[in-house]
Amino acid sequence: MPANEALIVVDVQNLFVDVVGEPVLAAVNDQIETAARHGRPVYYTRDYAPVDGPPDDPRFDLHPKLVVRGTVVTKGPGRKGGFSGFVHAPVPGADEGPGTGGLSRLGALLARDGVEAVTVVGIAADVCVAATARDAAGLGYRVTVPLSATAFVGAHPSGADAAVAELRAAGITVAE
Repeated sequence: MPANEALIVVDVQNLFVDVVGEPVLAAVNDQIETAARHGRPVYYTRDYAPVDGPPDDPRFDLHPKLVVRGTVVTKGPGRKGGFSGFVHAPVPGADEGPGTGGLSRLGALLARDGVEAVTVVGIAADVCVAATARDAAGLGYRVTVPLSATAFVGAHPSGADAAVAELRAAGITVAE
């Protein structure tokens, strides 16, 4: 990672680790350790309500084995389509009509820290990692997604290969 690069760790929460298993957690932690060793900022996204349930549901907490060495940014809720780490939809129960919701703090944090390139890891390569990576690319960041530090959940209608092809088509470097 170049000096002006940051790591974005997407949704490594209890609920999602339970779905994909813990092997991805070790690879994500390796990415975090590498970024920290080189003095690069690390940002974590946490979907505050990926499924129906109260916002304080422990399933929504970051996984206890995740190394946390940076800023946690709340995003979502995924159940309403707020998959990207750059999006923060309205709090459940609030007026959820057109024009509500907005951006998470992630973009402002990246700008504050002079970031030009991001590596996006976490869960899932075909949902929230993909949405975050595409939005980062759309905002002008150089984006890399190392597949070894993410997992697929089978959400793309045409499969994992199609999800990867879409990332590449968006100008994202996908590392096998």
